[in-house]
Amino acid sequence: MKLKTPPQPLVFVYDGPTALCAAVSELYRLEPLATSALCMWRGRYYLLVGAGLSRRRQVRRTGERWGQCLGPSPVLYAFCREHGCEISGNAVAQLGGALARQRKREE
Repeated sequence: MKLKTPPQPLVFVYDGPTALCAAVSELYRLEPLATSALCMWRGRYYLLVGAGLSRRRQVRRTGERWGQCLGPSPVLYAFCREHGCEISGNAVAQLGGALARQRKREE
């Protein structure tokens, strides 16, 4: 059976940059090419991550280690992006990649 539309992306919320960076770093190791976006609204970071059905559970567990998964909520993310500040249109690749390169240099 094939889905007519792709699964809705998952939305995570993080209280600070330390938790966000830890989560994005782990998500980058898990799914470096995941579609993602990042915005900030009312002092909290909202991360949107697309994941196929086969990887969805693992992405959810990884992102929830440092924050809260709000589930498949692209409308909520769009609201936060519109009323807050969009930071990145490809957060996992950009921020996660930068953190991975930094970690390599330190080793």
